[in-house]
Amino acid sequence: MGMTVNAIPGIRIAGAANAWPEELLGESARLTNDEVYRSLLGGDWRQQLSERDWDASKISDVYGVQFRGWTRGSDIGSLELSIAAAEKALSQSGFVASDLDCIISATCSPHQITSTLSGKIANHLKSTAAAFDIRAGGAGGLNAMITAALYHNNGCKVSLVISAESSSKYIGAHDLANSLLFGDGASAMVLVSDESAGDSGLVGAVMANSSWIGKAFTVPGILPPTKMTKTEEYLFQSPDKEYLHCLADAWIKAGESLRNSFPEQCKSLAAVLPYAVTKDQVNAVATSFDSPSDISQSLLLNHGCIGCASPMAALVHYIEQAGSSGRHKVVGSLAVAGGISCAGMLWRF
Repeated sequence: MGMTVNAIPGIRIAGAANAWPEELLGESARLTNDEVYRSLLGGDWRQQLSERDWDASKISDVYGVQFRGWTRGSDIGSLELSIAAAEKALSQSGFVASDLDCIISATCSPHQITSTLSGKIANHLKSTAAAFDIRAGGAGGLNAMITAALYHNNGCKVSLVISAESSSKYIGAHDLANSLLFGDGASAMVLVSDESAGDSGLVGAVMANSSWIGKAFTVPGILPPTKMTKTEEYLFQSPDKEYLHCLADAWIKAGESLRNSFPEQCKSLAAVLPYAVTKDQVNAVATSFDSPSDISQSLLLNHGCIGCASPMAALVHYIEQAGSSGRHKVVGSLAVAGGISCAGMLWRF
């Protein structure tokens, strides 16, 4: 399946942080499910749900989401969230922006069509580091970490890896499931090549793309927009059953590829932290690796699906919760999304 990346040890995570909309916009940016219904449908939202034959508890019961932060309706977006996460991670790391050799940014919801998100971040930080973006759907965050490890294997000493989403700007009342699923946020990590890090770093990874048919889950609007385009074309559209079948198959194959490529390393993972969409999907991945996924479930409940930032955000939470007890342990992550991009990663902290 695609490309296999072997171990790249000697990399430590010097700083890791998440940034959420409520940190930049206040607590009003953190919404319960009921508040989202009210925001999308108005004061008579319960009546409208009844007319749609929609159970208000579905998002909590099926998806496992109860809260999320939104930048919707504000001037804050993926750029500002990225900067907030980056500054926190740098502050923790003991390094400054001028120490960076490389800045890698992943997103599915960039702040502009053509401008590089990483370039804007570098400009804000006043860094002359090499800066570039990765676009790979929900797998982008893991691809960014894997790419950073490859750069560290070839001369990079200090890198800043960021994944960010502001998906709430692309939702609408036409699709309640996806509108309630998505939350916004950003994650950042400062990676350092360090001889004293020992075997910490990338244990192994797989990267691939899977073919699909049907209607993908996407924002289908063409760029640049024309006078003939419709506003709803620039909102997330639900996939059809054919695509969902391809997506489910890709999840299975991606997990198999990671386990087959690194069988011994996958036997006793401290945690599995996949791209999180529903609690059943997270459980299925965890079960296939016989490893716990409590952190990803908690992230889904409190922040919703945050796109390509989801795996990195869970890794940040793992670092925060495990502390020194998490050192020298291997954590796995898996992401399958987009059209269809797949990534699996093992990292030793």
